[in-house]
Amino acid sequence: MPSNIFAVLNLWEWLPLASFPFIILWVLHLRMRNASLADVGFCLAFGMIVLVCGVFSIGDLSRRVLISGMGILYAVRLGHHLFIARVWGKTEDRRYQKIRTMLGRWESVGMFVYFQMQVPACLLFGGLLCWVMNHPAEGIRWLDGLGVLVFLVAIFGEALADRQLELFRRDPSNEGKTLKAGLWRYSRHPNYFFESLHWWAYVPLAVGLPWFGVAIFWPLLMMSSLLWITGVPWAEAQAVTSRGNDYLEYQRTTNMFFPWFPQKVRE
Repeated sequence: MPSNIFAVLNLWEWLPLASFPFIILWVLHLRMRNASLADVGFCLAFGMIVLVCGVFSIGDLSRRVLISGMGILYAVRLGHHLFIARVWGKTEDRRYQKIRTMLGRWESVGMFVYFQMQVPACLLFGGLLCWVMNHPAEGIRWLDGLGVLVFLVAIFGEALADRQLELFRRDPSNEGKTLKAGLWRYSRHPNYFFESLHWWAYVPLAVGLPWFGVAIFWPLLMMSSLLWITGVPWAEAQAVTSRGNDYLEYQRTTNMFFPWFPQKVRE
């Protein structure tokens, strides 16, 4: 990994400062009983890191404005969605309820650790944008335009998928049913797909930096996490439990991650 990736963000100096907001959020979550505040906190902290890098990086001003704008737009959009969908007036996500049960009497300590784990995650993913902002190139290149195009597709796609699911869930008649329209017709998790795609946007922006190929680490890490750790496994297990055969049929006909046309069920 390039040694200058945290040229602006000195990891060890930022850790205590970045930890403090998550301590406040952890205390607040004790009252609200909703650990999704940690996810919202990630977006806020990530956006702040990107903003600081945009101000203090040494790269070309136009590139710094462009990349910091991308990061802040991503953080604000996702943070607002998570707050409205999972925190404001909502009961805690079942995945966190299950984690609490698993932790038992160590629940408070375990959740504190989980909140603090967001700090290195914010620094790691924010570090990608900070690194790219310090690119020696002047002005906006066609590769930067390609990155912006990927970014816009990803942000619009994820926002659309989230909106379609939100509207579907608002209708009481859809209780126990599976959304199979819109983007959800082509992928069981289009929101996760576009979230993963978003991190690929910074790869062309990194071209020209020393060790620029390392930039693929971030989208691969995010995709691996969503596919096998934090996203799909929890969502699939919960969906099968709550929707039963309706979701099992959906699994048989629809791609899990990458969007594609649904398969026809053979009689």
